[in-house]
This record gives sequence, C-alpha cells and structure tokens, in this order.
Amino acid sequence: MTPDAGAPPEWDFAALIDAIGGAAGVAGASGPFVYAPNGNINAGSVHGDQQVRNASAREGRGRRAATVREGPIPKAEVRAAAFGFAEPDWFGPALGKLRPGPLFLVGRPGSGRRTAALNLLRQACGEDAPLRALDGVTELDRWEPTDSSARGYLMDGLFPNRPLGSGVLGHVRSLLEQAEARMVIVLPDDAALLHRLEHDLHISPTLCEPPPPARVFGSHFEAAVPGQHERERLLAALGHRHELGDLLVPELVPAEVVELVSAIVAADGDPDALGDVRARLSYRAEREVPQLIAELCGDPDALAFLLAACVFEGLDHRIVREEADRLLELSQGRLTAMLPATDAQGAEKAERPNPDFVFRRSLTELLHAVRAARQTREIRTEGAYAHSVEAVTFVRHRQAEAVLRHVWREYGQLSDLLVAWLGEVHRSGELTRPVGEVMGRAASWGGGRRALRHIGALAGAERTTGRLIAAHALGIAAEDPVLAAEVRYRLQRWSVAADFRLRTTVAYTCGAEFGLSRPAVALKLLRTLVLGGPVRDGAGHEADDRVLMAVRAATLQLFRAGNEERVFGHLLDWLGAEQSDTEQLVVTFGQLLQYPRWFQWHLAEGGHGGRAITDTIHLALNTEASFGTVCAALLNWSQWGQWDGKLGRAVENLFASLARSLRPGEFRLFVEMEEKGVDGWAGLEIARDALGRWRYGERGERWGRREHGGHGEPGEAA
Repeated sequence: MTPDAGAPPEWDFAALIDAIGGAAGVAGASGPFVYAPNGNINAGSVHGDQQVRNASAREGRGRRAATVREGPIPKAEVRAAAFGFAEPDWFGPALGKLRPGPLFLVGRPGSGRRTAALNLLRQACGEDAPLRALDGVTELDRWEPTDSSARGYLMDGLFPNRPLGSGVLGHVRSLLEQAEARMVIVLPDDAALLHRLEHDLHISPTLCEPPPPARVFGSHFEAAVPGQHERERLLAALGHRHELGDLLVPELVPAEVVELVSAIVAADGDPDALGDVRARLSYRAEREVPQLIAELCGDPDALAFLLAACVFEGLDHRIVREEADRLLELSQGRLTAMLPATDAQGAEKAERPNPDFVFRRSLTELLHAVRAARQTREIRTEGAYAHSVEAVTFVRHRQAEAVLRHVWREYGQLSDLLVAWLGEVHRSGELTRPVGEVMGRAASWGGGRRALRHIGALAGAERTTGRLIAAHALGIAAEDPVLAAEVRYRLQRWSVAADFRLRTTVAYTCGAEFGLSRPAVALKLLRTLVLGGPVRDGAGHEADDRVLMAVRAATLQLFRAGNEERVFGHLLDWLGAEQSDTEQLVVTFGQLLQYPRWFQWHLAEGGHGGRAITDTIHLALNTEASFGTVCAALLNWSQWGQWDGKLGRAVENLFASLARSLRPGEFRLFVEMEEKGVDGWAGLEIARDALGRWRYGERGERWGRREHGGHGEPGEAA
C-alpha cells in the first residue's frame, strides 16, 4: 500500500484522536468544544457546569456508541433498554429462573435479547442497582465478583472452546448467592450449544421470543408519545396508503418495530414526509438482495455505486460516487460488462470483460438504480470548519449491511477486491470508521480460521489509515464471541512485535470500540506498549514516537470515556516502572488535564487522590517536554475557576501546594499567571504572593540549599 498522496506519513494528534474515538462511545467527543460554566453563549445564559458541543446530525448508520462488554453498565444504557419495553409472555417465568441463576437467555439477532436481559436484571436487582457486563471470553471457572456493589451481571455469550461444566456452574451459583447478585448469560440461537446445555447440564434455556409486533409498537409508541391525542394525530398520517395492522407483520422483530415508530414520530403527522413507510422498513431488505444484485450485474456503474453506498451510507454523495469510481477503476474489468463484439477498427472479436468502460450515469439514475436517495442539504460541523452535505441513504433501512453480507458470502473473488479497495481509502476519520465497521462485520460473515486475515493485513499496513481501519474492525469483530478470543490473542502478540506498525495498531484498537468496551484489557495492552522498550525493526526514534503518540491518543480516549480513576492509576504505575519513559508519560498526563472534571473533584476534596495528582503536576511542570501543555491547562483551569466554585477551590488547593515548592516549573507557571491572568482568576493571588516573596528574598537562601539549586535561581528557568 502506498502512503497518502501529497500528505505527511502520519496524522497529527488531533486528527488521530478524531479518527480513533469519534465513534467509540465518547458522546459528543468531536467538533467544537466550549467549556463555559455561568458563561454566555450566543446571548443565551448557561448556568452551572455546562459544556457545549456542535455535533453532527448525521443520518444513516451514523456513529456507533460502544456497548459496554466488560465493566460497569452505564445507567443510561439500562434506562434506554427500559424505555418502551414490552414484556413478553416468558418474562415472568424467566424472573423466577433468574433468582437461583444464572439465567441462560437464547434468541436470534434482532430478537431483543440484550434489551430483555437488562430489563430482567433491572427488575430482579432494583431499578438503580449497579450492573456489570462480562465479556464472552470470561473464564467462569476463574471468575469471581470484584465489585461488592454490583447486583447484576450480564454475560455476552459463552466461548465455544470452553464448555461450561456442572462444577463451574455450581461455583458460579455459589458466588452469586454470596454476593446477593443475579446473572443473565445471553446466547445465540445455536442448536449445538443448546443441546450441550440441556444434555450435559440439564438446563432449559429461556427462548427470547419477542412479543407480537402490535404489542411492541403500542408500548414503544406510548413511551415515545405519551399523549393519546398526539398519538392519534401522528397515526392519521398513515392515511389510506397504509393500515397499521398490515405494517405490523408477524415477522417484524422489536428493532424493526422501533424503526416504524421512529418513522411515524419523525414525520410529525405529515403524510408526504412519511411517504411509503412499508418500503422503508428493513425486514424486506435481506430477501430482495439477490434480485437487486442480479439486476445490476450487467451494469458496472450501478454495481460499484451500490457497494460504495453500502459502505458509506450517510456520507456526502460526492464521497460515495468518488469511492464507486475508484472501485470500478481498481476492478480491472471485474465489475464491467462484456466488451462489444467489434473493436475500434471494426474487427470482429470475441466478447470479453471491458476494463476501460468510461460511460457514466447521472447521479439521479445511479440513486434510482440502487434504490437510494439524496437527502436535503444540511450543514455539518465536524472538523475545523462547517460544510454542506447532501447525504446518500438507502430507501430501506439496513439494506447496506444486507447487500455486503450477501456479496461477501456468495462471491468469493469479490471479497478480495473489496479489501483492496477499502484498504486504500483516503485518510479521513469520516471514512475510516464506516470502512472499519464493514471489515469487522465481514470477519463474522466469512468465518473459518482465516476470518481475520483481511484485518491482519491492514494492521501491518504502511499507511496509518489502514491501521486505523484495522483498529475499528477489530472492535466490531470482537462483538462475535467466537472471534473475541482470537482478537485478544492477536493484540497481545502484536503488542510485543518488532514491527512498530502492528504496535501502533494495538494502541489504536485500545482507544477504539474494542478498548472502550474492555478498559482493563486495553490498559494492560497499553502497559506492554509503554514498558516494552523501543521498537526493534531498525525504524529508529521516529517509529518509537509513532507508537507513543498512538498510546497517548488511546489513553486519552479511555480517560474521556469515564475510566478516569483506572487510567490515572495505571499512569502512576507506568511512571513508577524502571523502564518507563518519564518524559513521554508526563506529556500524556498533560493531555489528560484538558478534561478537568475528575481532577478538580479530587483536588477540591483533598485526600490521597488529590496528593497523587498534585505530585504528578509537580513532575510535569518540571519536565521540559510537558511544561507547555500542563501550563496551558492550568491557566485554563484558573480562568474557568472564576465561574465555577468547585474548580476554583481545586485550583486554590493546587496552587497553594505548588507555592510551597517553587522549583523552576512552578516559578514559570506563576510568571505566566501574573502576565496573563486578570483579577478574579482562581489561584492568581497565591501566584502573585509566591512571586512577591521570592523577589523580596524570602526564597533566596532556601533555593540555594535545594537539590536543584546548584544551577541558579528559578527565575533563570523562566
């Protein structure tokens, strides 16, 4: 693979952060950011601890929030599962099975297994009881509850190569009883697995059969629109074109019923906006894919555009068409109809694939051919500036995934072409995320021992773009319990590889979907990268710097995703190791200070956590590589502290400690404060007082006796 044309070989840190983590569960993590407690934005008052972000209104698949697979389940996820939940007939008996536990819940994709499991735990354990998720590769024979406050556990699958024995099951039941906790294990509708559970363990798993679509519709619609009169107004938009009973066909699963509710609510009573709602529902997409492919096999333009739209649904039509053109060119005739029977000179020739077909259809024709639509113009604000977008979306929901799954399974040679095409996608966080999702899904579509082969090739790619795609793909692939163990094995092996490219891929993966869902695993891998020594492939310091920059980006993403305590604790552990690069680690710490909420709580309250943070800030201020970042962050804290009482108290406590140890770094910070600060900034008076006492000689004699004092006064470092 060749480097991006006309671009430096590596992305800058800001672009890397956006590419790794924009989709990965940090809500509102991209776009302009304004921290303005009690400030005034666009003439609108903002009170309290407020953060304002301009986020995308992206349609289609949009950005995927990372579902927690290992660790505390956010209360927001539990509340979302309870919203509009229609209890199926088996729900009551399942609650009874849950009490001795664990409950094995089986169902096909889309049947609402995870939603039902969360509601079972919510009712059995209490509405606000802390719940935890366990990854499918968890070894239950070695597992034990680590959080005494957790009252419910949701396990996502059982690893097939480690069958559950009766002894292990008894051990788990004993642990749950001691912890006064409940557990639900969600399983796929796999005949062999179910037979093993019933035959070997005498367990009757609960079949997650969704309620009738009409019941799901009524429950969700009532939750979304509480008023009876308003519901009647919205349903009137169906008019004479549809009968609600005809739309709620028995084969609809809950997710598809929610699609119908969303479409009706979004139309806001306008029949024109609602349109042909039957054509928009996704349940018919899968069965119509073969016919769609057959219709387009003789039309290379439309087929290339179809595949591009499947991968990049929701993006601007110019991007989709550009990628379709690139795919057609790269195909070298593999997507092209047969050449005519005569050549340019009129000589008779046998029909053969045409690699140079140049006829292009209009955008309107292409959209019509692949059953997609161009949305109305909207303004989006991702990145450094706003831009207008007319997004391409399919008329029917989830058609993109259905098409790609079909062609990947049915046309073996096409899969290699798709990998080559998508692996060369242009460098852009907007493109790497959907490509990574497709690559990850494809791992489970293909299966077998070579399921991750195409991702492994991208993990060692020369281009950073390819490695970012691999990082997203590994997170998606690991959602399959069968593939999760292999993904972990590969990441562990790559984390100690000589090739820096593989090691950067590991770091990117720790900051993307895989790592955000498994923070403990991610931090363990990052520790290996941090303390594993320099790369050994002859690439020199540049390669080391790339790995460390990737580690910084991943660490920041994990910190922003709500793992502050864990990330900071590991950072202190890395700093204490003999083989650590202190300079690089304190630079990473400086990046974390850009997000002060967790730090300010500990500094304001004092205690051991506050002392550890203060000690690390002392170290970072007196390290040249990190001084600029840390100084800028603390100046921002001081400015924000004039509007935020808690942050102001935290800054006062911190600066009082810094003033007691006026080494060169603290001195430089206080000089910056004195020059840039204005009356009212938190800690400004402490800084002025410390500088005044030093200037009048109160620090002079003591400085000369300090360990660092043989090289001059603090002012010489300013």
